[in-house]
Amino acid sequence: MVNKEVTEAGAEGTLDFTGKLVVLLSGLLSALCLTAINSVLPSIARELVRGPNDVMLVKQLIGAVALAMAAGAPLGGYLGDKLGIRPTLFGASILYTVAGTAGLYLNDLSVLLVSRLLLGLAAASIQVLGLTMVNTTLRGNARAKWMGLHVAVAILGSLFIFPLAGQLGEISWRLPFALYAGGAILVLGLLFNRGSGLAKSEPGVAKTAAAIGGPGMISWFPWHYVPLSLLIGTMTFLPTVSIPFQLKEQAGATPSMIAYVLTGTAAIGAITAFLYGPARRRLSVHAAFLMSFGLVGTGALIAANSSSFAVVLGGLFLHSMGAAWFAPNIMTALGSKVTKERQGRAAGIVKAASFLAAPIAVTLVQPFVKQYGEVIAMQAVAVIGLTMFVVMAVRMATATNPPPAPAR
Repeated sequence: MVNKEVTEAGAEGTLDFTGKLVVLLSGLLSALCLTAINSVLPSIARELVRGPNDVMLVKQLIGAVALAMAAGAPLGGYLGDKLGIRPTLFGASILYTVAGTAGLYLNDLSVLLVSRLLLGLAAASIQVLGLTMVNTTLRGNARAKWMGLHVAVAILGSLFIFPLAGQLGEISWRLPFALYAGGAILVLGLLFNRGSGLAKSEPGVAKTAAAIGGPGMISWFPWHYVPLSLLIGTMTFLPTVSIPFQLKEQAGATPSMIAYVLTGTAAIGAITAFLYGPARRRLSVHAAFLMSFGLVGTGALIAANSSSFAVVLGGLFLHSMGAAWFAPNIMTALGSKVTKERQGRAAGIVKAASFLAAPIAVTLVQPFVKQYGEVIAMQAVAVIGLTMFVVMAVRMATATNPPPAPAR
């Protein structure tokens, strides 16, 4: 299970200050889209609803963002490959800041919804470009380390977003929109720091018509990563939707108790994500997937089939530990599958599949929830996780000394 690809990678590359800032903030800015204004939705409805259909528009201030992010991920990746990371990132950061803070002054609900759609497009583009920067600039241990940090910072930041947004919402429903001014940090970083780290990640440096046009995506993109990303997204996001209902249904958990559980699982996930980089010094991509599938499947199985709150909590912790490695591991693996000038498009497609996983999974599982209860969602996650564990174990056992992927 030793990771020969990492230990033999050679020079690993470096990120300058702006590059590090982009990688660390891009995931957090994306998370803000789905968390910052949740607590003030009732207040927004009270202030801006003018007709019976407007209530649905208020709810779509969150729901529509996820679909916009699914479109923004491949769009940002394509533009990053076509125009270069720096100009695309600069434009997306400006759009993020302007569209995100629009709630500070807009009074029309329909226009506010349009601003949220633009925010989702920009946020997904920023995250994809941050991940692309890791794959185009770094290799080996450094690539794994910064992928893990990207995810860990996003999770840790989410722990503070809800209480901070709640406090701001107590003052005014508009103030949580000010959190999106964080996009200006990237704008300033790109304006005032033009170090070599970001320049090295520019596909435009070696861009040619053949490189960008080249063979169609059918021939070079590893398409099995799309269903893999959908499954990983399902195992990651479906529990965040179903667990609050399951805890309420099984244990009569109060909102505050549910919040504590979600905070604890997020903290466990963040710690585990921090450990991804060091672990990849010893583990291959396949071995890391094997551990993740095993932990997620086992944790979900425990959480779905126990009547003890403490045991359910232990299962959720195991699930969070396994899920924390999914995003950095699939993106690290993807980085070794495609050439430098195609990293943005590849990352965009994989992230789009991940963003789509949540609404698709919730829709598919809902009829079974009505018949069997909320616990069926975690049972489905357990089946998927343990099945993928067996598939990965068989693949590793039958592999005959596969050559290490080239370091890029």
